[in-house]
Amino acid sequence: MAFFTITAVQMPVSALTDNLDAMTQNLAALMQRFPATNMVIFSELCALGPAKTSAQSEGAAAEQAFCAMAREHKIWLIPGSIYIEENGKIFNSCPVIDPEGNIIQRYRKIFPFLPYESEVEAGSEFCVFDVPEVGRFGVSICYDKWFPETTRTMAMMGAEVILHPTMTDTLDRGNRTVDCTHQCRYQSMLFFRYQRHR
Repeated sequence: MAFFTITAVQMPVSALTDNLDAMTQNLAALMQRFPATNMVIFSELCALGPAKTSAQSEGAAAEQAFCAMAREHKIWLIPGSIYIEENGKIFNSCPVIDPEGNIIQRYRKIFPFLPYESEVEAGSEFCVFDVPEVGRFGVSICYDKWFPETTRTMAMMGAEVILHPTMTDTLDRGNRTVDCTHQCRYQSMLFFRYQRHR
């Protein structure tokens, strides 16, 4: 049996400084310590922080840096999300990068967290992608988890694993984490029952 190893990295996120250099260093250290890693996922807004003024266009410096990281280490990379500006609108966007350093998908958060993301536009498309000989993965971001339809839709699209970069630093974090865990458990149970009795 072949293993596919996914490693998650949690880092402090700042609205004042970016994390690109720190992400590069942490990824290099991680790959040296755990060379069997096939996929790495960072948290929501990890690279450039939560300030809307950090928004870049698709394919700009941050995404180029992500692609270089994936290519150097020959891994699948989910670098968390960054704010992307397009036609005067800002989206919370997560690129999916293959081991050759190509962006194969971009997911835009469908449910921005209000009021904190009041200036962020909602995405409109779900994201699933295939890792050859491994399976189908889905991506959602933080607050999307509170809406069962996001997980259910990706599962119906064939996703076997849901990757979910999150940034939660609010005072109700403990309660929200427990609530989300229960919610995901119920979603999984409902989907399992549906699949089993189909």
